[in-house]
Amino acid sequence: MQQQNTKRSLALPVTLVILVFSLIGNVFFYSQNLQHQQENRYKTGQEIFEAAAQSRQFLEELLPQLDALLQSKGHEERVDLKYMAGKTMPKGEALVLLTAEAARIAESSDSLNEEKVQHFIQAVDSRLQAVGNGSGTLNEQDQGALLALKQTLTDMNAVLGAFNLNMENNRSAMIRLSSGLDWIEIVEKLQPLMENGA
Repeated sequence: MQQQNTKRSLALPVTLVILVFSLIGNVFFYSQNLQHQQENRYKTGQEIFEAAAQSRQFLEELLPQLDALLQSKGHEERVDLKYMAGKTMPKGEALVLLTAEAARIAESSDSLNEEKVQHFIQAVDSRLQAVGNGSGTLNEQDQGALLALKQTLTDMNAVLGAFNLNMENNRSAMIRLSSGLDWIEIVEKLQPLMENGA
């Protein structure tokens, strides 16, 4: 009888110790999982921020080149401008990345299509290269195409200007970006501008 009581009295504390260690282990692994998720969100937010900043830089570099092309008088001038535009165009890939991230987070492919962005960038590049190859003063068709493109890029730059670039080193702001807060709508507004301007 006493041996049975001893077994019972030991079973309860041992069970409680096992239960406590199990709870501590679960809390530890749960907190590690949360920390890992936060780190992934932070990295995603940084990628989104970089894509937005580079997209703005792309537009801001391209606009003065368009102005210079519009004012160019001859082939030699345009060859240099064509070269500068060619160097700027790869930065447009940031717009593709930004759109892809927005589509992934929003789980929407209707209003966000990275292939259309890629097509737009290729169309801009082709147009600039074609105008850059011309000789003499620009004809009316080239001027009209460049003016329309300039308007599209100006409108896109205005829309992207709503993206807050003052949060660069703010960890919590980067984590918020990864959830799509306050920026997916900006990318959605860019899509029709690119469709009409391509």
